[in-house]
Amino acid sequence: MPKNVQSVFLGLLLVGATAWLYGFFMPAFIAGKSLDDLPQLTYHLDPADKAEKLQSGRKTDFRKAYYAADKAWRTSRNTWLDTGSGVAISSLTVLLFLPAGRVRTLAQLRRQRTIRKTRFIVWLNLGWGLLYVSLNWYYHYRSGRFDYAPFADTIAIPLLYGQLALLVGWLLSNAVLLPALWPACLPALLFGRLPLDTWQARLVGAVLGFLILITILYAVLTIIDGDHLTIPVALLFVYLLLVLRAGYGRAFSNR
Repeated sequence: MPKNVQSVFLGLLLVGATAWLYGFFMPAFIAGKSLDDLPQLTYHLDPADKAEKLQSGRKTDFRKAYYAADKAWRTSRNTWLDTGSGVAISSLTVLLFLPAGRVRTLAQLRRQRTIRKTRFIVWLNLGWGLLYVSLNWYYHYRSGRFDYAPFADTIAIPLLYGQLALLVGWLLSNAVLLPALWPACLPALLFGRLPLDTWQARLVGAVLGFLILITILYAVLTIIDGDHLTIPVALLFVYLLLVLRAGYGRAFSNR
């Protein structure tokens, strides 16, 4: 791996931007097809017959035909746009973080110190606040890109459930992480060793390791999906969990 970590992420930023540009100039549908060619849900029926027809299998058959045509006619444009923007945004997020910590090389990254507890709390809650903005941007952006069928339910429904899920997640994260933050000793070396000589240390290492792994997987999924504003928050949450792990490592080492 190159010693200059900034050059690695700068290269990834250029790769992601190039992929996004490639998708941007790609047509959304194969030659000879467009959004207007997809099956349209129209019924030229008398009002008395319309309800009966909608109760039949015609509506189900129409949906199958629509989605089959949509899958067959669409190009890979959205995949290039989503993954390209995801790689670019994640790389840019890391690049902005590295100068803030004056990190250029792997050796400097290993010596990187964490934030203090006050900033941990502020960043945690700012992250959840940004997720509310991200949720609205996600559905409005994809709706404007015509990713959803015209007969699909309004985006107000997933927005409502998403906001409720975020509220629960915000409350739970504060209820769990803030008490867990109390015994941690911060600041500490971000990638410092976590002693595993006691059962308490092994338990903390296992729990935090599992949470870090799940959060990394979540971050990867947001990058692939091109979930623009969620990507920095997912990476922030990975960082905060690493901070918590480092704080426990220093606390156990000081015993």
